[in-house]
Amino acid sequence: MTEKGFEACLQAVLNGECELNESFDPDGVQGVATFEDAGIMTRNRGLLVTMDDGEEFQVTIVRSR
Repeated sequence: MTEKGFEACLQAVLNGECELNESFDPDGVQGVATFEDAGIMTRNRGLLVTMDDGEEFQVTIVRSR
């Protein structure tokens, strides 16, 4: 999956365009962990998303207002 594809998938989920249920598998996500749980050394909050093929994406959370 490309970064653009991951971005589009995440946007669709957050916009409610995808129905989330127990069987929903957005393009092969294997697991999601917080940066802290994944052992990522940063002061930022965020999530590490691991795909079925081993690719990883980091989503950093920054409050802007």
